[in-house]
Amino acid sequence: MLPLEFVVEIFISPLKGFIAHELAERGYSQSRIGQLLGISQPAVSAYLKTPKAHYEEKLLKVLERRELEGLRRSILALVDSVSVDEVIRYINNYAVALLSSLRLCPLHRAAYPALQVCEICRDLVVYTETARKVEVGFEILKRCQNCHRLIPKVLMNIVELGPEGGVGFPGRIYVEGDQIVARGRPRPGGSRFLATLVGEVNKLRPEIKAVANIAYVAKECVKRKMTVAEVGPSNSEEEIVHNVVAAFKSGMFDVVYDSGGRGVEPNAYVFGVDAVDVATKIVEVAKCLE
Repeated sequence: MLPLEFVVEIFISPLKGFIAHELAERGYSQSRIGQLLGISQPAVSAYLKTPKAHYEEKLLKVLERRELEGLRRSILALVDSVSVDEVIRYINNYAVALLSSLRLCPLHRAAYPALQVCEICRDLVVYTETARKVEVGFEILKRCQNCHRLIPKVLMNIVELGPEGGVGFPGRIYVEGDQIVARGRPRPGGSRFLATLVGEVNKLRPEIKAVANIAYVAKECVKRKMTVAEVGPSNSEEEIVHNVVAAFKSGMFDVVYDSGGRGVEPNAYVFGVDAVDVATKIVEVAKCLE
């Protein structure tokens, strides 16, 4: 079986079944679910006849539970925020990235023993569209009711690592009234500090490719929703990087709260697999402010 056929069998098809159930539970019609997932209404009906737990079990053979939860959260946020094309593109790019990372090779070889020396997926080119994902993450934040309250005094940025380096907003993200606004469009070099921070974390945890800074708020509530670390004091950007990276040496975290220091404002740093994942986590933090 070709790698692309294999990823459809073990990841894309179960994911569509899983998300179809999620959308149906939220009141979406089968016709609308089909549009969002790029399938027919009869295909949606067939997916819904099989229990959601069946698809979840299959996906957990490919992804860790926290990764599946993040993917679920991101797709549902995209459904509410962007076009149908963006939802389908996100799922497609996620699947190709799984293949190119060679994470699926052990499963593929176990199913097809003749492939013991195959590494053909190493040659796959992932069309990352890093700047576009940062823009989509920003669109999710703009639609968030309380996210404007998470903008720190030093302003916010959201940065994702791509082939071109760290991509973020050159003028940062700020608030006008209760609206989140960005100066310019994301580009490489948009935030030297956050690019350095996520780059150093990525060396330890390759699945982490994006970060955003938010205000130091709602810590206890966030701890009940996500994995949280606390670091500090940090008296410079260099110390922030050192302290946050030290935290990641002991485990994986969604949010790292840094207490700041002399002349350094306390901030929280939200990490994720991409800018969309980071944005959806920030939305969850904002719900703690309601």
